[in-house]
Amino acid sequence: MRIKMAFLMLLIICCVRIVLANSQGTKTKSAKPAATVSAEIRAAAHSAVATGCDTSLWEHVYHPARLKVVEQCIAVTGAIHHIKREADGDDHIQVKVDPEFEKLLNDRNKTAQGGFLVVEPVCEGPVTQTDAEAACKDFHSPVRIPPDGQQVKILGSFVLDTEANHGWTEIHPVTSITK
Repeated sequence: MRIKMAFLMLLIICCVRIVLANSQGTKTKSAKPAATVSAEIRAAAHSAVATGCDTSLWEHVYHPARLKVVEQCIAVTGAIHHIKREADGDDHIQVKVDPEFEKLLNDRNKTAQGGFLVVEPVCEGPVTQTDAEAACKDFHSPVRIPPDGQQVKILGSFVLDTEANHGWTEIHPVTSITK
């Protein structure tokens, strides 16, 4: 009888541990943004491939490993919706892409960014984020940013931002924004 009781207790403990491990794993997975890009987004990015991107701008991206490159250089068109200066010195620009580029947007662009593509010229402003200071030291972006509402063409690297709570696609770093 004692052996049966001990076996039953051991079985219950194992089951509880499995349930707890699975529930914690599920919570962790849902909190992280997807670190992959769909085949549809890859195809859309490939159809927008361009030349002329300045690869030296990657020297001024802080923690570049957080950005997974989908295409090294693309060109897209759209209208600037909103510009926000970030603590890392970059400008966070939301762009309403023209219809032919809408397939570049993933679910996080739609839910967290209001359906806009994120575009980030690096080292546009003062850096107040300590871990980003070295990336912008003695450098200021040559990119000139037109005002909100302006129809523009953007040239730069198309990436997936895997930073916690991000998970959206963006052009980062930006080589140029032209009217």
